[in-house]
Amino acid sequence: MINQLQQKYQLSMLALLGAVAVLGVSPFVVIRYQEGDFIAMLVDVLLIVGLISIVACAYCFKKIRIVSAIAAVFINAGAVTVAINNGVDGVLWVYPVCASTFILVRPVEALFINAVAGAVVVALADVFNIVSLNSFIVTSIMLSMSAYVYARHSLKQFDLLETLNTIDPLTGAFNRRSLRSGMAAALSSAERNGTQQLLAIVDIDHFKMVNDNYGHAVGDQVLRDFSAITMANIRKYDQFYRFGGEEFVLLIPEVSLQQQQACINNLREAIKNNLKTPDGKEVTVSFGVAPWLPGMTADIWLKRADEALYSAKARGRDCAVFSDDSAAIG
Repeated sequence: MINQLQQKYQLSMLALLGAVAVLGVSPFVVIRYQEGDFIAMLVDVLLIVGLISIVACAYCFKKIRIVSAIAAVFINAGAVTVAINNGVDGVLWVYPVCASTFILVRPVEALFINAVAGAVVVALADVFNIVSLNSFIVTSIMLSMSAYVYARHSLKQFDLLETLNTIDPLTGAFNRRSLRSGMAAALSSAERNGTQQLLAIVDIDHFKMVNDNYGHAVGDQVLRDFSAITMANIRKYDQFYRFGGEEFVLLIPEVSLQQQQACINNLREAIKNNLKTPDGKEVTVSFGVAPWLPGMTADIWLKRADEALYSAKARGRDCAVFSDDSAAIG
């Protein structure tokens, strides 16, 4: 979800910058033509065509990061070319381009691109007998550093937004809001590559009794401990979500048929051995597991796992039931 939000933001900013640049450069095409400066006019036309093409590619191919990087390099190359060919008037274009670069790419990357562009202007532009070289360098650095600070702050805001929108604050697991996008990605990968995927709904057995006997503070701690144990015993690319209350969802990609039952049972045993109440009583969990099948939708996948979980509870809990298997593990 957050990636989609960030992509939409970057795409809108790229389109806005492209529109502003085209509107800003277009009058100069007419001015250069009237002045008979056809080389400068050609550079301006190439800038307009290039920017329109870059924005169109971003909308068509959705490779926002790559296209934005290309756009950053392109507008800096254009600014350098204009500065070298147009003298003092051209050097002024360096400043807005310098600031725009920080909107297109990461702050460190923008600093590097701006440093290279500035060095080329200093080395090749024949204007520093009119414009103070020291003033140009100092003002360029000040603008870059100011834009860098703002861009870094914006990245931190996106990181905070990601945490608020995708992470359950109590357990540290992904929240239910991000489950749909995770399942959609898993289904897409399975359909495209044919890789086996497992979806497991995990329920803490008799969790209401934990709350009733020990209080909600202990219940919250049990949830936190359960999440910590689970995340310590799954692979880094497995995904763990809090579905609601004491129910959680595991998405386990690329696990062979031979490994599926062992994978789930090892996790169940790790939880059983390590999850305790304050007086040392073990807390167990039940698993309802649904392997992915071709043509399966997200709703059907969840339903099959939920039905398997009910079977696990009906068989006494502290076990794992697979939706395609009548036997219980545990």
